[in-house]
Amino acid sequence: MTGGGPVTLLTGATGFLGSALAARLLGQGRTVRCVVRGASADERARRLRAALRVTGARGASGAEGIFPGEGIFPAEGVPSAEGISPREWENVDVVPGDLSQERLGLPRGRFEALVDGVTDIVHCGARVTMALPYGALHDANVRATEELLGLAEAGGARFVHVSSMAAVAHRLTGEPFELLDPVSGGYGQSKWSADRLVSVAHQEKRVRAVILRPGRVTADSRTGRSNPDDLMERVVRMCAVLGAAPRLDTRVRLSPVDWVARLMIRLAGDDTLHGRAYHVVSDRSMPWSGVPTALRAAGHTVRELPYAEWRSLVVTAGRDHAEAARVAHALPADGLVLDERAASRPARARRDLAADFPEPPEPEALLRDTLAAWGRTGQLPTPHGPRPGAPRPGDGGDR
Repeated sequence: MTGGGPVTLLTGATGFLGSALAARLLGQGRTVRCVVRGASADERARRLRAALRVTGARGASGAEGIFPGEGIFPAEGVPSAEGISPREWENVDVVPGDLSQERLGLPRGRFEALVDGVTDIVHCGARVTMALPYGALHDANVRATEELLGLAEAGGARFVHVSSMAAVAHRLTGEPFELLDPVSGGYGQSKWSADRLVSVAHQEKRVRAVILRPGRVTADSRTGRSNPDDLMERVVRMCAVLGAAPRLDTRVRLSPVDWVARLMIRLAGDDTLHGRAYHVVSDRSMPWSGVPTALRAAGHTVRELPYAEWRSLVVTAGRDHAEAARVAHALPADGLVLDERAASRPARARRDLAADFPEPPEPEALLRDTLAAWGRTGQLPTPHGPRPGAPRPGDGGDR
């Protein structure tokens, strides 16, 4: 590591959004000290390098497989989607740390040394799951935030808290720094609690803080690098594989990871904006019906079926294919809503940044380009019908 330029301490750098933030910070000439889990320095460096690569889809190298997504892992030698150069990698400082452990699992002295020379702490790491109660998520999502706030206070560093729209009650459409309405669900409650800690620390003038709340973060608008944990994107790919799509009364909001990272770094870098919370979501959406239309325009044969019939197809496919099984497990029995917060807008960011606000892409064009990128990297089957061996829909429901 060269140690040149301002130093940012970043958690969550191996995640989908965290790696995009790391790349953008490095592109600004910063040194980025990344907290990464792993038993050895080599393992930690490998995990971070893998996260910064473009997509290592096996389909790109000609590997076979009926379902895209199975066996899609970063491959050696794939250039970075974010343009990480060897020189920029020299400005990466990979340090050990586990958010679920007290003091990140480090001895006190080593933990306190994490903030040495640091001007900003960007806390993007969290345990993200909707299946566990608050108690199981407290250590990674709440206690770790409190400990990192203590580091920021001790080192005089700015604190950027990457939270979640899950921290905000559904009926609340504004962007309060101080949260008043409780939320439900263990994950939402843990993010609500973490936001409260950040809010109080800022109000007590112990730290300078800003809260950034992303919603669904979707594929990179330039490369199609997709979010492996996003159900909506997995459903879209499953539609191409099965040659069938569900009829849904919902809208689709696409907030590409590169746009989200760009907006976040812009908001985080302005001290005049601290003490505020920002919803980092696109204010542009499209009806779900545009998805099967876009798939057909890309050359895929896609029938539209009632949701229950389509879900049954996925469940059947899941008996033989792991990716279909994962999607089936996540599908609700009575319908699928993909944009639960239609009233949410990046209103405060648009107002505060004015002419500097980066406009999000139009969703129809973004989806078209994403499907094309997925086709090039093997994340979609070859157009003109399902891949050989994929279960085919019945005759009902054709439109």
